Amino acid sequence: MLQEFVPDGETPTPALVAAWLALDTLRAESVSMWAANWLVQGYGGDSLAELAGLSGRDTREVRDLLPAALADAGLTPLSSRQAALKVAYDHIANMHLSGRVRWTWVVNQIVGLVISNRYASEVFEQPLGDLWGIDDEPGEPWSRTDDELAGIVRRACVEQVQQ
Repeated sequence: MLQEFVPDGETPTPALVAAWLALDTLRAESVSMWAANWLVQGYGGDSLAELAGLSGRDTREVRDLLPAALADAGLTPLSSRQAALKVAYDHIANMHLSGRVRWTWVVNQIVGLVISNRYASEVFEQPLGDLWGIDDEPGEPWSRTDDELAGIVRRACVEQVQQ
């Protein structure tokens, strides 16, 4: 399963969780705690409150209730994998541009998304999709320097959030 795209202890936005759900990369065990945090942040609704009350051990129950809880948070289901990827990629890019994660983490997240989406063409249609394959370079004699690779990742992140 793909690593969550948030640092430990941070609550992702409902929009990001909706993207993970659409991309089938969601670790449902954490969702109940996030739902409780969303309630504290001012989101409301019966399904969201019910989701927040679950233990998270029954991941099927969490996944079944999550769409209604996301609707309580004002979200409609994402219309396509492309829309879900845009949300996930933008989040990854913003994490890097804000200095919270290194360029290598960004590349590893992209690799995970490409693989978990079975190399679907949509994963390559956005700027961060161009980073596929960079993970093979570090340490190889033919590789660009780490500084060059970091620059490539940064430029892709800037382009991603400007789209």
